[in-house]
Amino acid sequence: MKHVCYFDVNSHDEDMFGSVKAGAVLRYMQEAANLQLYETGYSYDEMFRQGRAFILSRINVSIYAELHPHDKLRAETWLSDCHGVIFNRLYKLYRGDDLAAEGASVWGLIGVKDKKIYRVTDIDAEIHSDTDTVGIDMPRRLVHKDLDFTLCGERTVYYSDCDINGHMNNTVYPDMLFSYLPEVRKGGRSRIISMNISYLSEAVCGDELKIYTAESDGVRCFRTVRSDGQVNAEAEFITE
Repeated sequence: MKHVCYFDVNSHDEDMFGSVKAGAVLRYMQEAANLQLYETGYSYDEMFRQGRAFILSRINVSIYAELHPHDKLRAETWLSDCHGVIFNRLYKLYRGDDLAAEGASVWGLIGVKDKKIYRVTDIDAEIHSDTDTVGIDMPRRLVHKDLDFTLCGERTVYYSDCDINGHMNNTVYPDMLFSYLPEVRKGGRSRIISMNISYLSEAVCGDELKIYTAESDGVRCFRTVRSDGQVNAEAEFITE
């Protein structure tokens, strides 16, 4: 079942050059999904109170249009081909009749305290089925064994980064990592047009992340590592 909702682009989501940040694009997509869950009786907060939470494993997003404050967006989202413990969620954002962005993501339903992994059949199957597709591939797990990563910074996980789980919210990662692009750190203008992110372990409030970067064939790669040495996330950005 596809869910459709509408947003006016928030002026607080623009960057220093007047364009909407990639993290905000991700938030509009996910807020559409949150509204679908809320309207079908599975709001994120209610599920959390019941001891369960949807956790993002990986996401692939292409951004085709440069969005600006007060643009009017139509968001579409739906679950597709969910099976076993895998919840595949797709997204499209339209500005007028033009496709502005689309995304594909993989989620898991996890016990908040016991870390139990729930199956698709553990919630109402009514919201699972829609045959529409998007024009990008489902996100793959990123493996960057051969790249020469270098440390580009360290970042504390602050209260303002975290959601109800006490972890850095997945929508924080795109803009956080984007800030470490060499051209951005020099004050230059750049824009993410494609991002593929794998979330491998939680970044809890108060932890210190080390951020590493490398480049391969025009793709900027990032890896974040927790203070205990465990890889937190990996990402690939294409910019213009």
